[in-house]
Amino acid sequence: MAFGFLLVPIASHAQPAAEELAPSSREWERILPVTQNLKADGDAATAAKKPILLFFNLTGCHYCRGALREVIVPMFRNAGWRAALEFRQITVDDGKSLIDFDGKTVENIAFAQKRKGTFTPTVMVVDGNGQLLGDPLVGIANFDFYGAYVDGLVNKAIAEMKARK
Repeated sequence: MAFGFLLVPIASHAQPAAEELAPSSREWERILPVTQNLKADGDAATAAKKPILLFFNLTGCHYCRGALREVIVPMFRNAGWRAALEFRQITVDDGKSLIDFDGKTVENIAFAQKRKGTFTPTVMVVDGNGQLLGDPLVGIANFDFYGAYVDGLVNKAIAEMKARK
């Protein structure tokens, strides 16, 4: 199933335009929704039959900002992609906590360790129960193909979720 029509970014008035942010700006890390309650997010995603894209990053990670700038944020800004999946970001080293899919509070670093998301950037796509929908993308070997890898992972997850009864 191809979602090529979804690749056209849509500007949003609530967020700074991508063109206004310098490549090294920390603002890239502030655009994607921060994970707070995966139990609630998971319940909503299950009801909507939508997967959840989890983006693991580190504060100040150059490759993370590149992934956000080049692929993840443009996807998030696209209404078609937002209709097809949820986006959440976990900053591994920010000292914060989140509510896991089981409803228990856990520190971001512990959640990332449990999920093997401490090597950043890592992109995982999960269902509403937190089960992986495909192999996570860990690190970036080549920015030229990174968008295609993310697109493939997400499209596979979307198709799997739609196929579930």
